[in-house]
Amino acid sequence: MTAIHPLPRRGRFSAGTLLGLSLLLGSVQAPAQETGSVTAGREASQACAACHGEKGNSNSPAFPSIAGQPSAYLANQLRAYRDSTRENAIMNGQAANLSEQDILDLAAFYAAQERKVANPATTDLDEGRVLYHHGREGLAACAACHGAEGRGNQPAGFPALRGLTAPYTAQSLRDYRSESRQGGQAALMHPLAAELGDEEIDALATHIATFD
Repeated sequence: MTAIHPLPRRGRFSAGTLLGLSLLLGSVQAPAQETGSVTAGREASQACAACHGEKGNSNSPAFPSIAGQPSAYLANQLRAYRDSTRENAIMNGQAANLSEQDILDLAAFYAAQERKVANPATTDLDEGRVLYHHGREGLAACAACHGAEGRGNQPAGFPALRGLTAPYTAQSLRDYRSESRQGGQAALMHPLAAELGDEEIDALATHIATFD
């Protein structure tokens, strides 16, 4: 069955509103950045390496790279997987038995790793580039939170997008739009993704995949 999405809602999210929410979310998430152990996280990460790579740089397009992501963002995603508020058949099982300290340690370890992009895409779309860097009426630019080169914002807890494949990014945006992806910064992403049509999502994902 093909999912039917409502028409995108225009004009709901200004850049000023986005900035206010981003500052709020960043301040709420900041404490988690200082409580994890990189050493302990390195030991715990051995179970993650098969999918996400030894130091969080994935070699498979099916699994996202997580190296260099903000520790607060990683911790919130792991909590969402553990509590099944974000659903994924593999990750729900992997995170089910993680303690709070395990989560903070893993988040600290991966946040401390250097993010590397081995094979950036060579195909780009102008529509995606414009949306990402400039937005449009009623939609703030993605670069406002994720950076002009998709490097994210560690202090504010906004994830890096460089290194993510187009299919992964497109699916993430559709999951935010349908509100099937919960946890972490979903409250910020839901109304943003609701503004996007299918072609815009695909164009954004295509552009993001070119970041090196």
